[in-house]
Amino acid sequence: MLGAPIVKALLGKAAVPDSSPFTTGGIGLLGTRPSLEVMENCDTLLMVGTSFPYMEFYPKPGKARAVQIELDPKRVGLRYPVEVGLVGDSRRTLEELLPMLSRKADRGFLESAQSGMKDWWKLMEERGTRTEMPMKPQVVAWELGKRLNENAIVSSDSGTITSWWARQIPVKRGQMHSCSGNLATMACGLPYTIAAQIAYPERQCVAFVGDGGLSMLMAEFATAVKYKLPIRVVVIKNNTLGQIKWEQMVFLGNPEYGVDLQPIDFAMVARACGGEGFTIENPADCGRILDKALAVDGPVIIEAVVDPYEPPLPAHITMEQATKFAESLVRGETDGAKILKTVVADRVKELV
Repeated sequence: MLGAPIVKALLGKAAVPDSSPFTTGGIGLLGTRPSLEVMENCDTLLMVGTSFPYMEFYPKPGKARAVQIELDPKRVGLRYPVEVGLVGDSRRTLEELLPMLSRKADRGFLESAQSGMKDWWKLMEERGTRTEMPMKPQVVAWELGKRLNENAIVSSDSGTITSWWARQIPVKRGQMHSCSGNLATMACGLPYTIAAQIAYPERQCVAFVGDGGLSMLMAEFATAVKYKLPIRVVVIKNNTLGQIKWEQMVFLGNPEYGVDLQPIDFAMVARACGGEGFTIENPADCGRILDKALAVDGPVIIEAVVDPYEPPLPAHITMEQATKFAESLVRGETDGAKILKTVVADRVKELV
């Protein structure tokens, strides 16, 4: 009715399917460029049941008028100044509002966002279909996304893994997706998936996790084996606490410190627990091995060995972030040359 692009907070990933022509996907550091541009250029903001906390990604105060639908009255105006606060359930409030609205004939703002999304998904596909070695984590996410059931429940973890889940796995209508959005708690992906499989035994339940998070609670895979829960655990293995590493570099300007992980053969761990285990190292084998693993009748771990120097870059890199990144290299980042080479190579590939 409004001709308004729908921008999704991280925990709202599954609220609107990515196939919808109205959504520009996520917002924030893990969001899309079209979402960023929509928030920068809008003149009115309708906030529906959201507590998205990063105020730097909202329109500048005073630039946009705002209406907020919120169940908890204490949250009205908490993140952004609003002219009208509507306290109530989101669905029921929208149903009451809809008859009061007139269809907006001018679709120009929406069409501009839609054009941006076509370019964005083309970029995501390019990143998700790269063939070089070592394998890029985006490839695993992209191939997994194509193979998820229409009613799959996907639980991600906290770390760089959240970036690949947020961007490279398009959500389908009927799916459920979540992560530890409020506290950014590591290791949540596996227990979330176990809980989901118990609650919805007929649905495909998938954990999309990093090696840092999985190593903290991986013994719970034995729980899935004990109770014959057919969970699928996809672990992105780069032998590092990636999010901490990149935050040290990009936000603090420091070389990485204390982020290396002891390598673990997660496929072997799965078999030792009584489940099935698979390893993917070559992007050419990624789809085939995922097909085989997803068809297993029982709990399975799919270990994907990826490039540890692939950065989870935001949709828009600020001058401050670029400066801090440069400072970290100057101050003695151990793998600075390899990281710089990877970043430059990624950008060149996207420009060619």
